[in-house]
Amino acid sequence: MENNLSLELRNISKTFPGVKALSGVSFSAVPGKVCGLVGVNGAGKSTLMNILGGIHQPDEGGDILISGEKVVIENPKSATDHGIAFIQQEVQAFDTMSVYENILASDLNKWRKKNSFILDRAAMKKEAQKYLDILDSPIDVDAPVYSLTVGDKQIIQIARALSQGGKILLFDEPTASLSDHETAKLFEIIKRLKAQGHIVFYISHFLDEIFELCDHVVILRDGQVVGKAEIGDINKEKLVEMMLGYQIEGSAHTRSGSIGEVIFKAEHITGEKLPKDFSFELHRGEILGVWGLLGSGRSELFNTVLGIDRMVDGKLWFRQNGELSEISQKDFYRHIGYLTEGRHYDGLFLNMSIGQNITSSNLEQFASKGLGILNTAKEHVEARRLMKDVNVKAIDENMKVSKLSGGNQQKVIIAKWFLKNPEILFMDEPTKGVDVGAKNEIKDLIFQKAENGTSFVIVSSELEEIMSLCDRIIVIYEGRLVGEVEKEDFSKENLMRGIVSQEGKNEEK
Repeated sequence: MENNLSLELRNISKTFPGVKALSGVSFSAVPGKVCGLVGVNGAGKSTLMNILGGIHQPDEGGDILISGEKVVIENPKSATDHGIAFIQQEVQAFDTMSVYENILASDLNKWRKKNSFILDRAAMKKEAQKYLDILDSPIDVDAPVYSLTVGDKQIIQIARALSQGGKILLFDEPTASLSDHETAKLFEIIKRLKAQGHIVFYISHFLDEIFELCDHVVILRDGQVVGKAEIGDINKEKLVEMMLGYQIEGSAHTRSGSIGEVIFKAEHITGEKLPKDFSFELHRGEILGVWGLLGSGRSELFNTVLGIDRMVDGKLWFRQNGELSEISQKDFYRHIGYLTEGRHYDGLFLNMSIGQNITSSNLEQFASKGLGILNTAKEHVEARRLMKDVNVKAIDENMKVSKLSGGNQQKVIIAKWFLKNPEILFMDEPTKGVDVGAKNEIKDLIFQKAENGTSFVIVSSELEEIMSLCDRIIVIYEGRLVGEVEKEDFSKENLMRGIVSQEGKNEEK
């Protein structure tokens, strides 16, 4: 790695029609340090990274300097030629190809034998192995990529960036789909790249990661740099305040009323794979957390209860007309809402408007009797009301939902289910991939609804979040209920106790 490598941004601005996305952004980065880039959704992080990646061109008057020389990054190939490489949140991999083919996929023609269409696979494997060795990764170069974990696919994406001559590496929310173990392994690799003299940018909504991994941090708000700091000179509270422009109240949520009677009960339910003989109950107005390690069966529990997956044994009970009576999965689904983990996959109609997404949960409300013709004027009124209620930041209800930030997209899904006004709302990772400001808004919306009698069942991988949100937490391990913790006893140790105990039993067998 060249010793004089550096990156400097001077007065970078970017204007889109009617929007000033960046304004006078200036900062520098040097090898051997990880630079954290933070800001709420819409702060300008993505626009800035897209300028470095050659997707957008900055306004006139700004300069990008690499190793002291001004450069013009006209397109993504130009970015690659200048040694800039992205490691995206969504892993870019060709599942049907081998590891070595994936690592060298950006220029397969380079590996064709002289005067032939045949690839020199022996040379390719040797080259791919070189980059895996740099990352100290034991992944087999011959393995088909579909057989790998998400974490291993992330490593392949980094190896590909290095094979393209990547010296300036931009990590954009790289841990969003990784387990704790895979995240720890990724951090080891980033620290290794730092030691090898790469410039590393790290973007994340998980502020604990910023403090663990980064050497210094640049804070963006409304398209401007509002702060720069060495990581040892700033704490989380100050960082959040700079990102938002105001302080967040740190006090815990206090209920104004008591939790009501049992509204739902799952009794000895078993799915085709998971869960296994699982029982729990939910009270009216209660916020119940479901916590477990990645792969423990949290999402499978939701899918089995809600009839998405087949229930092979067990019973569901739901309170109707004052009586708790047995109910089928199909009938139960009519009484609930379900915010899924993957909003882009099965949570939103991305090419439709905000208004159409919001009203999609209860179209009967807007249809005429008999012919079933939609009253679009009424739809627009309700969509605008709910956008205001959940604070969706957008031009109007006609804006395509795909144009919104992650936090605003999540609030559109919440608005959709609030329109239906279900008695129970199941939420799988409700704040995944949203910034700290949107997280607090979503939490407040949940608290308000719970106070009004809506019951919630919430899955979250973030311990701090689930403890701050919930009244009670049940713990799942390998599809089985292994613990239940009341709010006054919330701690990481108490939540882990059931899992550790079960792992000990498994080792004894």
